[in-house]
Amino acid sequence: MDRQRIGFVGPKEAGKTTVATMVANRLSERTDVAIVGEAASFFEQPSASPANVGPLGVHWTVIDHSPGTESLETAGDALDTVFVVVTPAMLDRVAAYERVIDQLDSDVFLVVNRFEERYRDRLRALDGPELAEYFYEDDTLAAAISDETVPKLEEWTTEAILLESLQPERLDTAEAMATLDRGHQSIVNVEVESDASALAVARSFREKGYAADFFRCNCRCHDGHVLARARPPRT
Repeated sequence: MDRQRIGFVGPKEAGKTTVATMVANRLSERTDVAIVGEAASFFEQPSASPANVGPLGVHWTVIDHSPGTESLETAGDALDTVFVVVTPAMLDRVAAYERVIDQLDSDVFLVVNRFEERYRDRLRALDGPELAEYFYEDDTLAAAISDETVPKLEEWTTEAILLESLQPERLDTAEAMATLDRGHQSIVNVEVESDASALAVARSFREKGYAADFFRCNCRCHDGHVLARARPPRT
């Protein structure tokens, strides 16, 4: 999994570029990232260098697709994971994207933008892709995009989107270690309750020769996840 190509699709006015820009910005704080599409206009250097791939050794590409499904239909195998970005009022349009993505060899997740609590039951009832993340209504995001600056959330992370694209399955530490030892998966995901436990779990993987990194999430029951993988060969 040396390369991870994640695409953001959705209807016009869903906030797709906003989400893609926030994810690309968070990635750029961890490692180099290539950015394609409208989101690239928010960054001075939308390209990635093999010299800086972060602790996990992943070359990231963020693709901000044009609104609608047409660009997806010609994507072929260019995407590893697709995130369908909609607002609560657009949930009935998710199926059209899912039908197209079903023809691709890509994982698919849902991102709900401008979320409000009154829509939670409707979101739970949706028969569609698994929810990767939701973002609450926030006027500062739209203002940032309008000002052509990178939107940022102070108390809400976008890293759950990265987690889902790398490895959505959660394991406990022992299971994850055994899974890597046996070569059953190339990357594993362990929930951690605190920063201290994250350090301990990451250290246990590194001591066994695996690469590991910590990703925060917005869950109330734990602080984040440690992802670990066999170290990629040097090139």
